[in-house]
Amino acid sequence: MKIGLMLSVAALGVAAVAIAAMPLQDAKAKGKPDDKAAGAPMDSAKMMEAWAKAGAVGEQHTKLAKCAGTWNMVVKYWMPGMEKGPPMESKGTATREAILGGRFLVEKVKGDMGPMGAFEGFGVLGYNNITKQYDNVWMDSQGTGMAASHGTAGADGTVTMTGEYDDPMGGKVKFRSVMKNVSDNEQLFEMYETMGPAPERKAMEITYKRA
Repeated sequence: MKIGLMLSVAALGVAAVAIAAMPLQDAKAKGKPDDKAAGAPMDSAKMMEAWAKAGAVGEQHTKLAKCAGTWNMVVKYWMPGMEKGPPMESKGTATREAILGGRFLVEKVKGDMGPMGAFEGFGVLGYNNITKQYDNVWMDSQGTGMAASHGTAGADGTVTMTGEYDDPMGGKVKFRSVMKNVSDNEQLFEMYETMGPAPERKAMEITYKRA
């Protein structure tokens, strides 16, 4: 049995014992049954089966793992209020690696953001078997916060995710990202932002080509 699964089962087992030892809550006092509080046994076989399914490597993880390798990036980005003009452009490199038995894809980015100087970023992307969604967390050298996003894949494999990050000027910025597989060796990433009452705007476009 995998150590991670053993630890998870052990933790849930301890929690079950603790719940069973607690006094009955208001629910029972009002005549409502509370099987767990009454000490009903937990089905350990079903629990172990559920954890095994939650941690299994599936089709979505296999597809993510195929993205491992080195990619050359061409980045186009539009500053707020400058969407109608030509975008600023820069180049960079993304190094991707499948980790934890192929369950997650780590991406490390290095590039040059022009006036803002050298740029580094780090992200982790995975597919959650429980929620049936893709989860992503991102951080970079332009800030000290982390941006989390979640989403799903369309019939053509395009992954659309939504999230938000802290605005240095105050409040939150909502964003929507779209990742398309043009081929096994080329991807297109687009990011759209919504700031306050303003309509959604295209903020970034990245073309990835496998090195």
